[in-house]
Amino acid sequence: MENNQDVILELRDIVKGFGGTPVLQGISLCIRRGEFITFLGSSGCGKTTTLRIIAGLETPDSGRVLLGGTDVTDTPPNLRDVNTIFQNYALFPHMNVEQNIGYSLRLRRVAKDEIRRRVEEMLRLVQLEGFGRRMPHELSGGQRQRVAIARAVINNPSVLLLDEPLGALDLQLRRQMQQELKRLQKKLGITFLYITHDQEEAINMSDRIVVMNEGRFEQIGAPAEIYDHPRTSFVARFIGTANLFTGMVEEIRDGVASVRLPSGEVAYAAAPEEGVLPLDREATFCVRGENILTGADKPPFSVSALVAENSYVGGMLRIVFTLPDGREVISSRQGVHAHIRQGEQVSLHWRAQDAVFVDLDQEGAK
Repeated sequence: MENNQDVILELRDIVKGFGGTPVLQGISLCIRRGEFITFLGSSGCGKTTTLRIIAGLETPDSGRVLLGGTDVTDTPPNLRDVNTIFQNYALFPHMNVEQNIGYSLRLRRVAKDEIRRRVEEMLRLVQLEGFGRRMPHELSGGQRQRVAIARAVINNPSVLLLDEPLGALDLQLRRQMQQELKRLQKKLGITFLYITHDQEEAINMSDRIVVMNEGRFEQIGAPAEIYDHPRTSFVARFIGTANLFTGMVEEIRDGVASVRLPSGEVAYAAAPEEGVLPLDREATFCVRGENILTGADKPPFSVSALVAENSYVGGMLRIVFTLPDGREVISSRQGVHAHIRQGEQVSLHWRAQDAVFVDLDQEGAK
């Protein structure tokens, strides 16, 4: 149970549809003060609709939105203590950087000296001292994004909503801005709600990740939890390289389950702490690509495979193995592995603790 004093935003059983098509199907979430939360999912999963409902730009068909303990479900956007940064930044092209950042203060008729002081403070915060007189078209993509951030946080909102703000940047700048956003968020102490379909962004920046699929929350947790302990096959596949194995659970002993694969070989997986894992029934477990091993002198078990493909992707070696039933297993590892050759018959294994059961009968994400 969350401490009410720590909760800055709460979604209670939000349902939303458009033209008879369900978009959000009863989602609930508590967000703590100062958290960096990322909504991660593919296009059409409902993450932008969720953000728009929080901002007040959409009204849910049912359910409630609470901000700082107050029900704001029917409160207009301009009366909510939230700000939004969109992918295109929406800077005023006819205003310079100082005017863009201080715009909301001028609307509130704040004294000119106070506006000047706070704008200068924001410029220092986003490391744009000396850029105040420049126009938006004179800035790089990363600089425009910093101006948008400064404009959004100058009023110190309770929650800052960011709708794929790095999507228009090139890869190198995007990674640089990921670090910059996280630094700013920690310095400001403002709750960030970030939307992306990029798993790397979500893992690098978030305190918690909300994985969305077809209008539902598939799993909510810290990046390490989401990556190492996916609860569903969807989460396993969506984040990182996941190999899914299905077989008959024959025995559970000392926290390890023995699973007989369709090939007849037996593999090991960690028995789950949560969820029901019945004996003598099929179950599915996930093994990350970097945890697929070959070449041990005395492996705990072995699965026969053929090396089908051996290639480098960036600095990682990507190996595709083919199992006897024709399914593929993908392994990724660093460095040179000259002993693994295409067309070679090998034995695969993994540590039991690196094999996680998914799609078990358990309660939904909390």
